[in-house]
Amino acid sequence: MPEAQTIEVLVLVKAAPVMTQNLDETMCVAGVRVDGDAREWIRLHPVPFRDLADDSKFAKYQVVKVRVIRHHTDRRPETWTPVHGTIVRGESISSDRRWAARRPFIDALGEQTMCELVERNRGGSGPGVLSLSVVRPLDPPKLVIAERDPEQVKKWQDRATAAAGRPSLFDDPDKPKPPFEVIPWRFSYRYRCQEGQCSGHEQTIVDWGAAPLWRHVRRRADWRDAMVQKFEHQMWQGRDSVLFVGNMEQYPWNFLVLGVFWPPEGAVQRVFDL
Repeated sequence: MPEAQTIEVLVLVKAAPVMTQNLDETMCVAGVRVDGDAREWIRLHPVPFRDLADDSKFAKYQVVKVRVIRHHTDRRPETWTPVHGTIVRGESISSDRRWAARRPFIDALGEQTMCELVERNRGGSGPGVLSLSVVRPLDPPKLVIAERDPEQVKKWQDRATAAAGRPSLFDDPDKPKPPFEVIPWRFSYRYRCQEGQCSGHEQTIVDWGAAPLWRHVRRRADWRDAMVQKFEHQMWQGRDSVLFVGNMEQYPWNFLVLGVFWPPEGAVQRVFDL
């Protein structure tokens, strides 16, 4: 078995949970490593977040300490597998003073253009090939809302139904978790990156935050407008926003939007890092 080590990660993104073919519900978490001097991307996968004990469930921009081992099949250099039961929550980094305490961590990761990331990953994942990055769009992205393929939705819903009827080692009979819900809509960003010859990118948004907003507004006649208001206006107007992106293990040239970092525009006073 690979040797485990303990690391500390400031969580930047939590992707929406997915139901695997084995009926395991899992999600991908990514953030910046904060133990030691280096600031580098870390991907934690798989994380059975909804099955974690309450004292292990963490928020975005919270530091977690966790034992990890190298993923046995994933060749992406940032990917580590968390050892079950070892997640310990730490300090939360606030958004006070125009997100001043959060900004140094994102600045330390640097930025790449989306075109460059796609090109570098066409040959496959491996050492020295980034699969997570910060990307700054040339202009604010446009939200694209498209209905998912009905057959695909049914397949995912069948998995969720089957999983609900299967006992889990992690289930607490006193605290049943809500059913796994399949959202029949795909939310994507369409934008151009800073590359001079960029012809545009369209990438699915997998940030877990999109699902609660859709559930909150889905019965409104103007629910699409509400989604646009959040993802086009609130996150970008008057903001110094960038995208957090990550690729797919089996299709490394295919990137997804994991989240948006959207601090207010303008200079901030320097604060000390962790």
